[in-house]
Amino acid sequence: ETLLDRVDQELGKSWAASQSPFFLGTETPTLIDLQFISHIERMEASVIYWKGVKMRGQGRENLDRWLAAFDERESYRATKSDFFTHVMDIPPQYGYAYADGSNPRVRDSVDFIGGGSYNYPKDGARPSTTDMKAASWTLPIPNYDQDSWEPIRPPFHVPEEAARHEAVYELTRNYDDVVKFACRATGDEGRPQYSAPLADPFALANPADREDVDLLFRMAATSLLRGGTLPQFDASQIPRERREALARCVKYVRDRVGVPRDMSFPAAQHFRGHLNHLVGILADPAAQEAAREREALG
Repeated sequence: ETLLDRVDQELGKSWAASQSPFFLGTETPTLIDLQFISHIERMEASVIYWKGVKMRGQGRENLDRWLAAFDERESYRATKSDFFTHVMDIPPQYGYAYADGSNPRVRDSVDFIGGGSYNYPKDGARPSTTDMKAASWTLPIPNYDQDSWEPIRPPFHVPEEAARHEAVYELTRNYDDVVKFACRATGDEGRPQYSAPLADPFALANPADREDVDLLFRMAATSLLRGGTLPQFDASQIPRERREALARCVKYVRDRVGVPRDMSFPAAQHFRGHLNHLVGILADPAAQEAAREREALG
């Protein structure tokens, strides 16, 4: 924090001299700004996820102004990752990071960024933060709340319908390969394997699951297009082992949606949330049926 205070002070000098948010007082970013932003972007994701500490809105007005100036630039928005993409990418590159277990805010930040405990029902069980894949994305997505751990800030804000439709577009333009990709979850892991938990480039898809996985992704796409309604189906008659296998296929894609590689952050959150809704039905069909009955009774 002391170092961030020094950075804030240096940026303050440029602002005082030329009303420029950038380091050298210029109208546009220079090399020093570009060198810093890639590291600061990763730092922001890391300290929130592993330490429960926010970098923005902590009294460093010059640093906040500098970050906001980058957010306003379309060229920067086209390359910016979300926190989840960063925290999954960083350990294989820089080494494993350790969460601050003494900070109760860390559980909330890990749940939120690795899924989204923000909208968990008060009487429901929270996911275990010891397993990233146990955390789940929820609908409606919580990121439109500017006080959330990772808000969709105004420069990135698009109407929910536009975000949902973007997700469908990115899914369908490469649909067959996405379905095949999902079927890796029940296929052979392949060799060699890598230390990154989500990296398995040599995994082989299980063709036996393609038809059912295709149906699940069509449900998600239809729901994303229509909005307002979520896919519902009775999974109680599907054998448990089969439900678990299909859930793994859906989670396989859900956990590997990359921002901005695959789609924008708002679109990714909607896509993850809809896929996770399907996972919930497959994981606990009885609970889903009870929820539908409660909804019907008002």
